[in-house]
Amino acid sequence: MPAVFHLLNPSPSEHGWARAMTESLTKMAPWAWVSRDHPQHTETILDWVLRENVQRLVVWGGDGTFHRVVKGLWKRNALNRLELALVPTGTCNDLARRYQLSKYFWRRWEAAVPEGRLASLSLGHMAWSSGEDIFINNAGIGRSPTPSTTKEGAWNALKSFQPIRFTARWADGQMQGICYMALFCNAPFFSGGLFFEKEISPEEGLLRLYFVPARSKARLAFRLLWGRLGFPLFDSKLSKLSVTKIALETETPVWPQADGEPPPEMGVPRLELKILPEKVRLWVP
Repeated sequence: MPAVFHLLNPSPSEHGWARAMTESLTKMAPWAWVSRDHPQHTETILDWVLRENVQRLVVWGGDGTFHRVVKGLWKRNALNRLELALVPTGTCNDLARRYQLSKYFWRRWEAAVPEGRLASLSLGHMAWSSGEDIFINNAGIGRSPTPSTTKEGAWNALKSFQPIRFTARWADGQMQGICYMALFCNAPFFSGGLFFEKEISPEEGLLRLYFVPARSKARLAFRLLWGRLGFPLFDSKLSKLSVTKIALETETPVWPQADGEPPPEMGVPRLELKILPEKVRLWVP
């Protein structure tokens, strides 16, 4: 029974570095590469890890890979059976950015008691009439679905935004408005380092919702550029809520996305969001 196991699914730009680590080191804990030719290979590895009673799973990848691992464990009622560690070798690495994780920390996660602490991260949940999803970093609405083979640039994504008339209801009140997009945050960073507020913690047990109003797209583009320079996107024009549970209705269908994963095939007019009681146990510096 290996106490530590590495699951590797790095982005193409990090693949060579990760391959060099596995091929040049003889004392590395057992590992397996996720095969992109097999759509359910991540889940197959998880089933083996759980069957072998591995204690700590080290995930090499980005927000999407980590999301898939956590979702697989959640569906198997197994989040409490594993400690997780994250080696940020993905595209955006926004959750890792929050905890200042480095890919060069990977060796420390093999120690019996790693240097750092075992954080308990909140798990967000969103549900609609035909499905559900969880999220660790953030989820949101606003983008229209694009074919999986199409790489949509930032400006094209911005041009595709259409006004969304919404009603939000939670325990203490309700709010109506028109937005271009809404982000549901457990952690501050999204889209490769953009953020609304840095104070958001994945450990606080709250959902932060940010509604970006339907205003000039040129102004919004300027704000996004401002964000790329490291400044917060939050300003007096945005609406913000901090809740543990909320329902969101829209006049036109929306396509919810979680941690950068693909949206559902069909748009939905209603979402319910909440913080789940389960926790994600993640080693952080």
